[in-house]
Amino acid sequence: MNYKHESAGKRPMWLLYCLAAVAIVLACFALYRAIGSKPKDNDNVKESDGTQQEGNQESGKKDDNTDSAKAKETEAIATADKLAKGYFYDEAIEALKDFESDDAKTKVAEYEGLKAALVPYTGQYYHVFFHSLIIDTALAFDNKGNSAEGYNMWMTTQSEFKKMLPLLLQNNFVLYDITQMVELDANGKAQAKAIYLPAGKKPLVISIDDVDYYDYMKTDGFADRLDVDDKGRVVTVVKDASGNESITYDGDVMPILDSFVDEHPEFSFRGAKGIVATTGFAGAFGYRITDLDKYSEADGKAMLAKVQKVAQALRSSGWQISSHSYTHNQYWNKLTITMDQMKYDTGRWKKEIEPYVGNTNIFISPFGVHFDKKDQRFRYLLDEGGFNIYCPVGANMSTTFVDNEMIQERLDLDGYTMIKHPERVSKYFFDPALVLDSARPPIN
Repeated sequence: MNYKHESAGKRPMWLLYCLAAVAIVLACFALYRAIGSKPKDNDNVKESDGTQQEGNQESGKKDDNTDSAKAKETEAIATADKLAKGYFYDEAIEALKDFESDDAKTKVAEYEGLKAALVPYTGQYYHVFFHSLIIDTALAFDNKGNSAEGYNMWMTTQSEFKKMLPLLLQNNFVLYDITQMVELDANGKAQAKAIYLPAGKKPLVISIDDVDYYDYMKTDGFADRLDVDDKGRVVTVVKDASGNESITYDGDVMPILDSFVDEHPEFSFRGAKGIVATTGFAGAFGYRITDLDKYSEADGKAMLAKVQKVAQALRSSGWQISSHSYTHNQYWNKLTITMDQMKYDTGRWKKEIEPYVGNTNIFISPFGVHFDKKDQRFRYLLDEGGFNIYCPVGANMSTTFVDNEMIQERLDLDGYTMIKHPERVSKYFFDPALVLDSARPPIN
């Protein structure tokens, strides 16, 4: 009898259940692994992103540092270029000492070449002078205040002075410090001090007489006084007919020349400007510090402080200050000044003006007078006053060295010279017709 086994070819049910259970366990384990690994993968991504961000930040910092360094170098080169234009070659080189780029090295080589190219100057010295400038010709020439003829003869207008400066620059003049033109030898004798300039340049001294703004000028179109702005620049205070004051930068020679040199540093050798000459009988710079009994104690102290402040600002910007005598009396003009009068004049300037404007070794002679070199009055002025630079007036601007002083003549660039003797100006500087103010009346 054949029997058929019913389970043949089939797996027992319990085995299938076991296999199913194992498959479920393995699937769950795989799912757990997959889910459990994702946070780690995300963390890795974040860590990778963080590293990349940090790298970008470091790269950005390097770029910023590079840009900042380049900007500093560009600024330093601009500063050095301006210094070099004003003949401050060593200072220009020093300004670039911390930079190693090719641009900086090229600039340093350029400045060294310019310094090496300076040559000894062997020509004559040039010295021109002015009085305070006329800023309102209508008031100066209306004959309602002081004589229009006097202003027309001895003064220069604001317009004329501004026109002169570019012409002087074009003709190769460069402002030079008069105190650097003289030195004493081993025996105490004055001699010319070596001057080195670029080939073709000529040293020029500018001086301004009577920077006191006298009372008679108050209503005649001149500045009222000097002052100092909040940046330390010398300015002019100008009053209108109603007494309203305004601060200007072109009310006299000093602020005009300061601005011109800022724009054209090549017009000034190492920052030199000129000489401001003040008397004493009317104070200094427009402040009546020798008439303090007419003011309150507080006002007097304020004026003294202001004179000191103006003087310091002038000196720090390249100006020299000189004595123009204390009295500016006619006995200077006539050379009748006695020894007692000379002692009085010199003593009062030394006591009442010099302490506030600072020590000076320069004397600008009133009325441009010359003394005989052996005149005892002259010797007293120079020796007791401490002046070893004496500046009279002379059309040829000659410079001589006598004993322990330098005597340097000055040419006046005023109405009288430009109209009556234009050849004196054109011989050395420019044709006066190029600058003469059309508002000037005729000179009889």
